[in-house]
Amino acid sequence: MLNRFRDLVKRLELPEEERDIVYRIIDDNNNAVEVTAGQYARWRMLNDVAQRAIVGQDTVENVRVRTTFSIMPEDRNYKPFGTSAFDMVNLDPLLEYSRRYDTWNEAEKGHRDTLDRIRNDNSRARVAEEMAKALTGPAGDVRIAISVDLPAIFDVEARSDDVVRVSTPLLRPDESPIEITVNANGGGFSLSAPIEVSPNNSVLTLSRLRSEQVSRLCGSMGVSLEGVSLTCTADSPSHLAVAIVRLAQAVVCVTSISNERR
Repeated sequence: MLNRFRDLVKRLELPEEERDIVYRIIDDNNNAVEVTAGQYARWRMLNDVAQRAIVGQDTVENVRVRTTFSIMPEDRNYKPFGTSAFDMVNLDPLLEYSRRYDTWNEAEKGHRDTLDRIRNDNSRARVAEEMAKALTGPAGDVRIAISVDLPAIFDVEARSDDVVRVSTPLLRPDESPIEITVNANGGGFSLSAPIEVSPNNSVLTLSRLRSEQVSRLCGSMGVSLEGVSLTCTADSPSHLAVAIVRLAQAVVCVTSISNERR
């Protein structure tokens, strides 16, 4: 037994250039403590370290979540506790839920937070699927993308199988919400939002809309002025939410510029 212990310590000895690698154990108070190679080897021999390292281990629907202490020697800057998640259906790691922590208490909280986050994400996905059941074709894709990526303050209404109206929380000068029309076009989408035009001075207002300042602003925001509407495109459902927010912001900016020039 003594020889085995000495062999293990010898294998754990590091070359000079790797002295930044540290050995850590968990003490009786669940603190991660830096120790010598010999103390680390003794700890591993006297403990069921695989079990001792588990902070939390749970399954949420089809996702397995584990938060553990890293039992291997690591770089000094490497945080000793971490959460990982695994899709048990597709057999894929879910890197978006990976987190690392400095202490056991932080890891316990992070584990609980990860479980809550997965439950919320799964709930949002189910809501999106239910909302899309009433729609077919591209409109269903629009509804899902908006429901998943944008908060509930964005009101969504299907006008037809291919057209969706999105009412945003951003307001015009008259405090009415900015509404955006989303048209499905193959695998992508075209978006448009009308600009406020004064009925009593429409020619002058249109002239101001077509000013060089407005043109530069539209170019910088990736939108186009067509008639009295701002337009942009999204080449896939995953880009739709960003396009909606960008177009609504452009309406606010362009309207503000036009009103300042009156």
